Formats: sequence, structure tokens, C-alpha cells
Amino acid sequence: MKESVSSFISNLISVVLGIAITFFVQGIIDRSQDKQDVRAALDLVRSELTTNMADVADMTEYLHLERTAARYLLEHRKNLKACPDSLVREYSGIIFANASITLSDDALELLKMSSLFQKIGDNDLALKIIRAYDTGSIIASSINHHIAERNELFAGAVNEKTFRQMTSGGSIDIWRYIKTPYGEYTIRWLTSQGDISTITDVSDLQSAIDAIDTYQLGRRAARRAARAARKAERIARKAARAGTTAVQLDTNSTTE
Repeated sequence: MKESVSSFISNLISVVLGIAITFFVQGIIDRSQDKQDVRAALDLVRSELTTNMADVADMTEYLHLERTAARYLLEHRKNLKACPDSLVREYSGIIFANASITLSDDALELLKMSSLFQKIGDNDLALKIIRAYDTGSIIASSINHHIAERNELFAGAVNEKTFRQMTSGGSIDIWRYIKTPYGEYTIRWLTSQGDISTITDVSDLQSAIDAIDTYQLGRRAARRAARAARKAERIARKAARAGTTAVQLDTNSTTE
């Protein structure tokens, strides 16, 4: 009877330990998988923010060209026909281009829906990511508002058919257009807009990218340091065992 109880307790302990070890190992695996998922998600966020910055840079270049074109047309408005025809067509095409910008936030939405945001473990990084996307949204909204306002001014100066031609890449007699009071006002309005950098400042996006790089490199550096520490510990144990063996051999030799 005693042997039976002892055997039962021994088996029970083995089962409990087995379950505990299983949960412990599974927890380690889950945490490791979470870390990998977070790293992958942050890589996607970084890539998306980088693409968004490139899109803003392209639109910033366009806005600079738009204002350069407006200043040129305004300066030569009284004798535009004497200007190089190719340059006039190029500049009028820039001004009347139906441009817009849309910045992606798919990676951010994935991060939110997968609940990985809470697993980043760095509140400052999380806030920088959110701020970067908020800033991107404001930039896109400001640029699109500027273009919509410009198009409304153009539409007020010409009839519907001519406006459709302008905004779909069609040709237009820019000299005739700019000679109208409303046309000249529209071109002057473009030249009077403020500093472009005030609506295209991507410093928050760059800050988030830098923070992600620091976070990812820090994690990798921590893993490398942990591996190096484990390696050093193994070397130290081997050296300690080798020293103990040498002492024992020396003791045996002295005794003999």
C-alpha cells in the first residue's frame, strides 16, 4: 500500500512538473515569437514611413516648380508670346496639373489590429510612430487643400470645358488666360503663398524612423551581448574545470 501511494505521488509530481515545464517553455516560445512579430511589424512601419517621406519630397518639388512657373508667367505676362514656347507649355502644364497626394498608413493599422503596439515595450517609440502618421496626415491634407483651392480659383476664371482641359493635361492658351483679371489674380495668388516647408516638414516621420532603428539595433545588440556573455561563461567554466583537474593531478603527484 505504501509503495502504491509513493508511486502515485511520484507519478503525480512527474506529471505536474511536466506540465509546468511545458507551459514555461511555451511561454518562452510565445515571447520569442512576439518579439519577432514586433520586429517585423516595425520594419514594415519604417518602410512605409520612408515611402511616405519620398512621396512628400516629390510633392514638395512639384510645389516649388509650381511657384517658379507662376513667378515666370507673372513676370512675362505682358509679352508671353515672346518667351520660348516649350518653356511656356512646360510651366503652364505644371500649374494646371491635377496633382494630389495620399500617404499610406497600412502598416500602422496592422500594428494596431494585431495588438503588437502593446508589446513594443517602449512608450516613447510608440508615441513617435503615432505622431509621425498624424503629421503625415496633416501634410497630405494641407497639400491637397492648397491644390483644391488653386483649382477653384482657376475654375472661376474660365468656363467648365477649358477648366477640364487644364486639369486633365489638355492644352490651354495661357497667355489669353493670364490676361484676364481673374487669371492674373490666380497666378499672383500662387506666388504669394508662404514657405512650402511649413506644410511639408517631415521631421516627425524621420524622428520615428530613427527611433525604430535605435530600437531594432538595441534589441540586436542586447542579443549579441547575451550570446557573448553566455560564451564567456562557458569558457570560464571550462577554465575552472581545467584548473581543478590540474590541481588534482598535482596533488596526486606530490602524494606519490
